[in-house]
Amino acid sequence: MERLSARGRATRVAATLVVVVLTFAGTVAGNDFWFPFAPFQMFAIADNPNAPIMVLRTDGVDATGARIVLDERNAGVRRAEIEAQIDRFKADPSLLRSVQDAYAARNPGRPPLVEVDIVEVQHHLRNAQPTGEVTEVVLARWKP
Repeated sequence: MERLSARGRATRVAATLVVVVLTFAGTVAGNDFWFPFAPFQMFAIADNPNAPIMVLRTDGVDATGARIVLDERNAGVRRAEIEAQIDRFKADPSLLRSVQDAYAARNPGRPPLVEVDIVEVQHHLRNAQPTGEVTEVVLARWKP
């Protein structure tokens, strides 16, 4: 076994000190962009155990009145795509026409959609446990 030279020890100590200082600074004043020298904020803060969990859903109502959950299979739209643009859809619900068009293209022969909704489903909690109470709020609605 060879001993580490004085220069090698000094280099390792210096590198360790740099990492410790960066980690301390990141913990005190950093944000997610400083990772790995700062904690991810999404993992550093606990949610309120009594606040509802929100999940977005995109629904369509066809010409027969049937309500259909629109997803990647039948409309080619993923929930994450809707979530990323929710403010745009709320400001201009006519943008949901693209979801209607995508549904029509993927489902020829089925009744056309006469309404497209973005629904926020709120699952209520008490002490971090589901209560069974669910509230649905329409955030955006488009009717041709």
